Amino acid sequence: MPALLSSLIDASRGDLSTALAADGPSRLCLRDWLSRVPDPRSRAGRWHPLEFVLALAACAFTAAGHDSPTAIADWASGCSQQVLAALGGRRDPWTGTIRPPCERSFRRIFTNVGAAALNDAVHGYLSAVPRSAPCELPRATRREREQRRAAARARKSPVPGLLPQAAADGKTVRGATRPYGSQVHLLSAFHVGEGRTLAQREVGAKTNEIPELGPLLTGLDLAGVVVTLDALHAQRDAARLITQAGGHYLMIVKGNQPSLLEAVAAALDGTDAQFAEASWTQEGKGHGRRERRSVRTAPAREIHWPGAAQVLRIRRDTGPTHGHWAAKEIAYGITSLSAGLAGPRHLAIYARQHWAIENRSHYVRDVTFREDAQKARTGNLPANCAALRNLAIGAARKAGFANIAHARRHYARDDRHILELYGYT
Repeated sequence: MPALLSSLIDASRGDLSTALAADGPSRLCLRDWLSRVPDPRSRAGRWHPLEFVLALAACAFTAAGHDSPTAIADWASGCSQQVLAALGGRRDPWTGTIRPPCERSFRRIFTNVGAAALNDAVHGYLSAVPRSAPCELPRATRREREQRRAAARARKSPVPGLLPQAAADGKTVRGATRPYGSQVHLLSAFHVGEGRTLAQREVGAKTNEIPELGPLLTGLDLAGVVVTLDALHAQRDAARLITQAGGHYLMIVKGNQPSLLEAVAAALDGTDAQFAEASWTQEGKGHGRRERRSVRTAPAREIHWPGAAQVLRIRRDTGPTHGHWAAKEIAYGITSLSAGLAGPRHLAIYARQHWAIENRSHYVRDVTFREDAQKARTGNLPANCAALRNLAIGAARKAGFANIAHARRHYARDDRHILELYGYT
């Protein structure tokens, strides 16, 4: 019997796991990566395989409306036996059925599973999965407003010479307050072009983001990548680490580095006519206001900073759509990119695209996944739940979705869609 006909017959009988297996492995499976996470549980009394529990949670987070351990257990309890079998559930030898974990099991396991190991598995999987073409999406999804806007932006001619960019920034999970009053804070690196998180670390209550940046970037392939950082991370060690790894940095400079700020401002002091050949300006309208961005650059000849090649000044003028400019803001920066690699226009794009980590990661986690509303605070539970949110966002973007809320509604309609997304075929 042909394989396709056999798979259709199996599907008509409701045997979903057999039908998916008949098509052969068409995509890299998430199971291969989740199986690398060490199991913290004792062997005595262990029933559910760890990769099965993690896969259930990943699938539940992908479906709309399942944003907590309680909701994960609800989603798992509604899964068919075929779905549970496809995810690797263990059958009861007496009844022949697979029972999903309860809410307490999910909460206990995610509290104790190592956050670093789960993050490595999640982001390793996202790095290995190829990106699907937008034309493979359902017709209704391609007509969705944000999807059409993303397609229109993709049709525009790209700016030549732009390098891959990673943005590093921190986010506080405001609902996860520890008993002693501190809040869970996560530092992550975000791939601007692909819209996915590259790495994530939890910042301890007795420290800050600065010493955690090195461990966060260690292990990432930074060769030829532009790492953009806010003023908090304008540190010599960070600049040295990135350049030694073969990457480039662009740092915003503020008052936490007063000597550097003074030197950068002095190098960029002068009239617009003096920097006419090293400037770039763009003006546009949107959100009921008018905005003008001007960037001027200068060589970092007398500035003693690891790997420094150029300094830049960003001026933002804003005002009503008609009339005079109402506000002005000036920011300074330093970069290891030479003038041959990045001119004023390139530096302006890198600086503006740094906000992608806020708009496409932190905002989505807060609004679409309601991360700040979650009260989970015990052990590694907040960091592990954030890792699963990053997984759902990255996998949906890899599949071609521009609107993550729309993607979650799409995957909530049929469990087979989620299995196909994570390669359980």
